[in-house]
Amino acid sequence: MRTFPLVAMASCGFVQTVVSVLGPGAATQANVMQGVITGVGFIGAGAIMRQGDSTSGNATAASIWTVGIIGAAVGYGYFDIGLILAAANLAVLKFRANFSTSSSGSPDNPAEKRWD
Repeated sequence: MRTFPLVAMASCGFVQTVVSVLGPGAATQANVMQGVITGVGFIGAGAIMRQGDSTSGNATAASIWTVGIIGAAVGYGYFDIGLILAAANLAVLKFRANFSTSSSGSPDNPAEKRWD
């Protein structure tokens, strides 16, 4: 769980530093966002584990990507977007367990299968 705040702070700090040093130019901001998205995606990819035919860590990887974008939104001064994304991410992670059941559910009832 330490990864989430570190990714958010790094994204925010990176965006704020670039805006302060290079100014608010549109081309510069697009390059900054490309770098943030690529870097955070690389970190998230490391959270996905594969064993045989199953994978795990997809929710963690998506959450890492989300907190990177939250950090970037805050870095650009869009606190409302950061707050909405944080609340949505928390809700998905908290209530995700309600959608997941045992993967050994009945083949006749897809509601008993895992959603992830």
